[in-house]
Amino acid sequence: MTIASIEKVFVEDLTGLYGPEEAGSIAWLVIGFVCKINRSQYLNNKHGDLSGKELAIFYNMLSDLKKGVPVQYLMGETDFYGSVFKVNSSVLIPRPETEELVDWVLKDMKADKSGHEGLKMLDIGTGSGCIPITIKKYLPGVEVSAVDVSSDALAVAQENALLNSTEVRFIQDDILNPIVKWGKFSIITSNPPYVTLAEKEQMHVNVLDHEPHLALFVPENDPLIFYKAIAKFADSHLEAGGQLYLEINENLGQETVSLLKDSGFKDIELRQDLRDRDRMIKARLG
Repeated sequence: MTIASIEKVFVEDLTGLYGPEEAGSIAWLVIGFVCKINRSQYLNNKHGDLSGKELAIFYNMLSDLKKGVPVQYLMGETDFYGSVFKVNSSVLIPRPETEELVDWVLKDMKADKSGHEGLKMLDIGTGSGCIPITIKKYLPGVEVSAVDVSSDALAVAQENALLNSTEVRFIQDDILNPIVKWGKFSIITSNPPYVTLAEKEQMHVNVLDHEPHLALFVPENDPLIFYKAIAKFADSHLEAGGQLYLEINENLGQETVSLLKDSGFKDIELRQDLRDRDRMIKARLG
């Protein structure tokens, strides 16, 4: 069987679950991963025969994909802001909107004429570590820390810091009931859980059945529980004039703005992602 033939099999078998466009994207990701080729190499070799070992890997992955297992978990890695990050079922798969949040932070910090050397940053609910590691990678002069309640997630994050040759301080703590004696930070970032139980019914099976619920869901009667905790934490641990950057629930943009305003934050900016959804907020303390 050729590479082109296995691509056709993947698209045909996965279109019912993912739709034709996403099925095609998944097929290409698996081809690149298994055959270790880039797009141009694929175009030049798509009629080349696959080995028996490669075919076995393809069909094993296809079987799992048809059950809804995310392709990134099967590969054990994903791309984020130009870097490779290890992922498994202990962490959320980094999303494009999180890249947009990171890009916002980096551009603001680079534009700050006072410089960023020696600044301290904390990422709350770090998961794979994609936010703090990327910021540290592009701004090595910033002292970066990250916290998560999950020891399994922190193990993945630590592996990613090594993979990307960055030094990030990882600490286990629960932002809802913090016990660590934290210092002061110039910047706090977070992509906390924010999916309500009502929204759970609209989620794709590959997210609902395979990504960690601890990092996704919040109580229906208190959807901003983590934002309240982060605002309270930031009030004590952000320096005067420090910045808070948050990824948010697109359906709760104005509610999150009001929460931060009531918590004493200034210069609150609600930003849309590339699909025009309310997905990010920046706010200044005092």
